[in-house]
Amino acid sequence: MANIVKTETGWKYRVSYKEAGKYKVKSKSGFPTKKQALLAASEMEEKLHRGVDINAGEANFVEAFKEWYTTFRKQKKSIENDKHYDYAIKFCEKYFVGLKINDVNRTTYQKAINEFAKTHAKETTRKRHVYVRSFIREMVYEGVILRDPTARVIIPDDETTYKDLKALSEEQVKKLIKELNNRFTPAHSSISVILFAIASGARFSEIIGLTWDCIDFVQKTIKINKTWDYKNTNAFSNTKNYSSNRIITIDDQTLSMLNKIKVYQSAEKLKDSTFNKHKLVFISTNNVPPSNNAINKSLKRYCTKLGINKDISVHGLRHTHATLLLYNDCNIKYLSK
Repeated sequence: MANIVKTETGWKYRVSYKEAGKYKVKSKSGFPTKKQALLAASEMEEKLHRGVDINAGEANFVEAFKEWYTTFRKQKKSIENDKHYDYAIKFCEKYFVGLKINDVNRTTYQKAINEFAKTHAKETTRKRHVYVRSFIREMVYEGVILRDPTARVIIPDDETTYKDLKALSEEQVKKLIKELNNRFTPAHSSISVILFAIASGARFSEIIGLTWDCIDFVQKTIKINKTWDYKNTNAFSNTKNYSSNRIITIDDQTLSMLNKIKVYQSAEKLKDSTFNKHKLVFISTNNVPPSNNAINKSLKRYCTKLGINKDISVHGLRHTHATLLLYNDCNIKYLSK
């Protein structure tokens, strides 16, 4: 039976238990109310009854997370999965520094999420939550903690995201398309990638992973069934998930641009048989897909030239495409006028 006493700093519990034939006492103080002390004592007694290592929760949260990740998750799935766990550990190093596993309660966790969300997009915050939660749930499963502090967490909206949406307006898109069409040449991929991103709403990795067998000039469709892993392997990879494999329709102007690129590449292939061995639609002058950094620099340069004062990336063009379709029901042909 737990002993609950009032102290100068709040309430304290003492729980007696037997270990290796000897009686020991586990105590904790600083509870604001007697009810909270009773609840904590009850949880401790339940752990003892289940034979759980009651000292496991005293381990440093970050170090325990690192050890668990190294043992059970590292290099078990994809490189990208490992990166997300690295990001999650860095999140914990910032917000849970010096805390024990037992110290991370629901309030502590929600405050960390709230603070992180102030400077990050909602989806980024959600991903941090998902990967930290996987470790915490393992701690619940192992009996290290009885309750999941990540349960029913609220992922806040990023106010800055809505205040300064990373997407271009309809007028800005019109200006950009006109400028890029005037400067387009099939030999330089940066302009064609940007135009295709606006027209298709595809992810950057999907765009640079496109091969010519995915383009149907008759049906005016494009099949997206793979990506190019530009972050790690510099090779073809799977799409984000099964539902990302899709067929999209494309407008005549974009098809015309693709046809000009195809004609140019066919001529280059006759000059050099090693040219574009992967049969990529978009390829840079050094015979590899254009880099994300190069495309973003080009996009920024053209936006600055046109007086478009928005910190937009090629990923933002995906949001731009979705926003225009949702709210204006317009297509690229209309925007090009």
